[in-house]
Order: sequence, then C-alpha cells, then structure tokens
Amino acid sequence: MTTSTDVLRFALRQGPLRGLLHTPVEVDERVPTTALLPPAAARTDRGRPLPSTAHTLSAGAEYPAGRLSPDGPDLLGRVLATAFGVLRREPSNPANDHRVTASVRSKFPVHVLVVPPGADHPGYLDPYRHALVDLALDAPVLAGPVAALRPAAGDAVVLLAARHTDLPTAYGALRCALGDLETGIQLRSLLVTAELFGVRASVATTGPAVSAAAELNAATGPGSWGAPVVVVLHGVGAPAGSADLDPAGGGADAAGDERLRVESLHPSLAECAVAIRPRLERPRPERPHGLGPGPAETTGPAIPALPAPPGGGPGWERVWWNRSAGRVPAPLSGFSARPVTRGEDCLRDLLAWSAVPAPDGPLREVAERVRLTLVPQGLAGLPVGRYGVSDGRLTARALDPTLPRRIEQGFGYPLSATNDCGVRHALAVLVLSADLGSIVRDLGPAAWGLLQVWCGWAAHGVSLAAAAHDLFARPARSYDEHHLSALLDLPRQESPVLLLVCGKSRYTEPALDLRT
Repeated sequence: MTTSTDVLRFALRQGPLRGLLHTPVEVDERVPTTALLPPAAARTDRGRPLPSTAHTLSAGAEYPAGRLSPDGPDLLGRVLATAFGVLRREPSNPANDHRVTASVRSKFPVHVLVVPPGADHPGYLDPYRHALVDLALDAPVLAGPVAALRPAAGDAVVLLAARHTDLPTAYGALRCALGDLETGIQLRSLLVTAELFGVRASVATTGPAVSAAAELNAATGPGSWGAPVVVVLHGVGAPAGSADLDPAGGGADAAGDERLRVESLHPSLAECAVAIRPRLERPRPERPHGLGPGPAETTGPAIPALPAPPGGGPGWERVWWNRSAGRVPAPLSGFSARPVTRGEDCLRDLLAWSAVPAPDGPLREVAERVRLTLVPQGLAGLPVGRYGVSDGRLTARALDPTLPRRIEQGFGYPLSATNDCGVRHALAVLVLSADLGSIVRDLGPAAWGLLQVWCGWAAHGVSLAAAAHDLFARPARSYDEHHLSALLDLPRQESPVLLLVCGKSRYTEPALDLRT
C-alpha cells in the first residue's frame, strides 16, 4: 500500500527538487506523439453523432448570468460538444487545433469516455469525428467495470483521464502532475457547461468508481493512464441513437499503438504509479450519487455569482472563442504580451472565478489548503507588487514595480532569439502555493494528485474570466520554484504549485472556425 511518505518523496521530485535533480526539459516537436490518436478500442465505425451547431445555442446567453436552455433533443450531446469541442485552426500556429480548454503544448492528453443511460456500450468522445464512438470492448469488461459504472435511469457517467504517453517523453514523471492538472481543467469545463444548461452533477475523485473507471481506460488499448475523475450528469436523458459514422479517423494505427506500448514502459511512468494508486484504493469509499450505494454529493456552483456588466456582457459563445493561453507565430516558441489596463470588474472576475469551491469531498479538503498570491500590473489601479488573497479580499504584502520582470527571469522558457516570454508585460500573475508536506501527511497519499486537479479547476476558471475581458490566461509549471518562492516571500515550508499569467496577446491572426 502506498504511504504518505512515498507520495511526498515523489511530489518533491516534481516540485521544489525538480531543478536540482533533473535537467531542463527540452522538447523536440519533430518527434511523433500520440496526442490525437484515439484509443485502439475507439476506432470503430459506429457511434452517436453529437448535435451540430451546438455553439450557436450559447450566442444569446450573456456572460456571466446568462443560461442555456436544456430543452431540445440530445441534451447530453450538447453539453459534451460545448464543454470539449474543437474551436479553431490558426494558420501560423504549429500546435494542434485550439479547443475550449488549455493544454500543455496543445497535446490534450485527457480523453473522455461516456456511459450513457441504457446504452449497451460506452462511447469515446472523438472531437474530430464529432461523435461518441462506440467502444469495441470484450465481454468481461462490459460485465465488469462498465457494469459498475452504469448510471441510474436518465443519468450519464462521464470519465475524464489523462493518457500520460500523449505528452512528450522529455517531461518524464512530470507527466503525472500535468495529466492531473489537465484533468482538473476538463472537470471545470464540464461542470461549467452543465451548470449553464441547468444540469446537476456529482463527482468522484477517489474510491471504487474511480478504480472501475481506471479498469475501463486500461481496457481500451495500450497507454499509461492517470487516475480518472468520474462525473454523473443527472437527468440528461438518452443520447442520439447509434449510427454509421464516417470511417475517417477509425481503423488500425499500428505505428501509433506501438508508440503507446513502448512509451508506457518508460521508467519515468513507472514512478507515477506511486501517486496514482492512492486514488484507486482510498479506504473511505467515495461514489458519486447515481452510482449505487453511497453518499449523495452536491457539487455546488462551478460559476461564481457575478453582477452583470453595465450594458450587458459578451455572449458565452464569444467567451469560449476568446479562451486562449497566448501564443507567438512560428517559428518562435512561447507567448507574447503587451501592456494593457483593466478595471475593477476584471479584478473581481479573476478573483471570483479562482475562488469557486471544488466539488464537495476530498478535492475540496485539499483546495482549502491552497493559498493564492496576486501580482497585478495595470489592473484596477493597484500599485505593482504582491498581494495576498483571502475570501476575495486583497492584502498588500510588498510593492515592487520590478516584480513581473523579476518573475520572468525565473520562468522556464526565458526571452531569447527563438522564444518570447510575456510575463514582464502581464496584466496579472496569479500563483497557487501550498505546504506539500502538511497536505499529504494530514489528508493522505491521494492528496498530492488532487492538489494538481484543484489547480486545474482554478486555472480554467481564471481562463474563462480572462476570456470575458479579451485576455489570455496561461497556466504554467515552467518556473524555478526557489526563485519564485523567494520573490513572493512564501513561508519556508510552502511551494508554488501553479503559476497563471494573464494578459493581452501581442499577436493575433485570422483563424479557421472548426466548430460544427
């Protein structure tokens, strides 16, 4: 059984000791990845098409208080298409197509499986085939983990899990933290969309349902998977009926499957098991309401209660379209920014979205141990410096007009002839920090992975708030922990876990709309 000491040792190697024990990450983008390869079992030619033009339904609902109508056919399909869809292709961007959610190097390692109500087979959400593709699974899997995850009448179960092998090998064991981070991002996106459509949800991040979901992921084909998050969407009804799909994207991919098999044996991924296992074996059972016996769990709101802007806000469709982590044109790497100013309404939104509580249970217990520090620059008239954030209120800790530039000096991808770095021009830098030792010792070995999930939850909220104000928000773990801790004067036992850079991109270009 994994102990807290085992997990803490792993956590420190991915955090404060990373710069001392590991060489800097250098990724060769020419090396093939499996980023867009569906699992082997998800390449059939049958499935349930998602509704077309789902995004147009949100055009009339204004941010932040507007809501979408749940009425109409295939509510489940509309929620899935809105929460996880492909948005646009940017001609000079070498990264994969832009989606609703942020992702490391646009690899999108989190895959979505769905067990619809009354369905004989679960489906795989394929955003390019715009369908829930029927999974080809053996009978024992259908009678085992799939049966354990079968929802109550009218409900649907959504499984979110990161396939570590989709991220570049150079990231090593850090792929575990990044996978959990992106799982949290996808969880927030799903629950925000569910709330917009008036759909109630329940969540499990540890325990028997998560263990069954892990078995199902493993049965879909080769690959190394992180711990899943299981979400029950209540009352969404049956999806569209199964039909023949365009076979493009289906079929065999022997080379891709071989890459998945080989990469799954990489020693760094064997290390990740120590952080994954506790969420599958947690002694206190946690099952989302709607999956058999267990406590009824409420998620609470995923969207903060914010006043409507004078004259109305942008439509939710525009907020999703604006969502960006920043970029630069090829052949550069990194992200650009230019100095801008924003008012108190932007500050209020950023803080409110970052503070929305996680779903009740172990994830919320971890979230309550995380501290937020804000470094504004041109935001709401605040002097540049570092501010503590508590219950939505700011406390000035120290004023320093050079702080954004000094933070940039410790960024993992500094300014150079081939890389841009926009931290020095950021409108705001938000830093999530925590005492890793006390979290793992007090809350158990599952807490470190849940800490990454919570950071993803908060990061996606900040990215939506930024998008509503025509800004980008870039989640990052590429920084020197010791340098950043010293600049922010964090307590000795506390480490920065995630940095979020918000600003206005210096570079834009026309984009091809891929929304269906």
